[in-house]
Amino acid sequence: MANMITIFTRRGKQIAILSESELPHPRLTGGRVRAFCPIHGSDHQRSLSIDPASGWGYCFNAACQARVLIAEWNPSAAHHLLGTDFSLSREQPVGPEGPTGSRAVSLSDVHWRSQPAAQPRANSVLRHWQEEERSLLQTLEPIMQEALQSSSQGRAYLCQRAIPLETALASGVGLLTPALITRLPRARQRRLLQRWSERLIFPLQSESTRGYIGRTLAGWQPGMDENEHKQLLEHPGRPQRWIKTNPAGCFSLPREQLAPQLIIVEGPFDRLALMAAGLRGEEVVALAGTALPLNWLPAHVHRVLLALDGDEGGREATVRLSTQLREQGRAVSRFLMPLDGQGKDWNERWRLSGRAGLQPLLDSDRHLY
Repeated sequence: MANMITIFTRRGKQIAILSESELPHPRLTGGRVRAFCPIHGSDHQRSLSIDPASGWGYCFNAACQARVLIAEWNPSAAHHLLGTDFSLSREQPVGPEGPTGSRAVSLSDVHWRSQPAAQPRANSVLRHWQEEERSLLQTLEPIMQEALQSSSQGRAYLCQRAIPLETALASGVGLLTPALITRLPRARQRRLLQRWSERLIFPLQSESTRGYIGRTLAGWQPGMDENEHKQLLEHPGRPQRWIKTNPAGCFSLPREQLAPQLIIVEGPFDRLALMAAGLRGEEVVALAGTALPLNWLPAHVHRVLLALDGDEGGREATVRLSTQLREQGRAVSRFLMPLDGQGKDWNERWRLSGRAGLQPLLDSDRHLY
């Protein structure tokens, strides 16, 4: 059995955190990694299916149905779940055997190191595939921007979000259409990018390379707002709303071009809304999630205003990031989303109320300088 860590969320959900080295005979199939399930010990079929971009997966076996996270593929999620920097040492006992033979542990049972040990990374079934995927997306950036300009659906979607086309293009946003994928010369390239088809593509800045995040337009019709589209995509068989490369990064200008004072928001459309309202691109960073790699911000950034979403995840991330950034010696301010019915995030407030919906944040921004 795998030497996994099993945790329970506040809602009682059980999640097994695994290392990629614990995946028996992984195979890349249709954009997902399939492996024999190490939780119930399957060796008859690859019942464990994992999204390589997010690191999350599940077991198809009806008697197992395990929910798993591969730590190396999503260290920020592992960090969030475990409440500390992910660097697990299994040198100490981690608890009694669980009912299926896996180890069920609490955080207090686990020994952590403050810094990851320098160890050579194991050869991953994904490494070459992920590099090729990012390289293809980077090569297609100019063509995807042209596709966004000429796509009536892409332009209409941005209009529905109240984002000017010029603002999106200036930030490097493009659209990967099915027609662009069919023009790729190699079948392998077409297979690699199939999961990115019919998505708005946002370039991301990581510590070492360029990443991407894509928002699907599948099923969207003019006049449908983002909440209606979200509900549509929750139906079985629909594509994920967002997918990322690995590594991913933040939606921003290159790190060296960032201003000394920053506003940090969650979503790419939040950043575009603030830019549409007049803020400069170097002043706003979108996490494309709720995690910020600790070494991502350059040293010249000395003041940060956290303005994440008003839901539970945004509030929890605000507290966590405030602590992390202050430990780095940066000045941190926190802006909580107003509970005034004008929207749950900055893009929705911009769409519903225009500049008036952003005014509380814009007023708070003046204290950064």
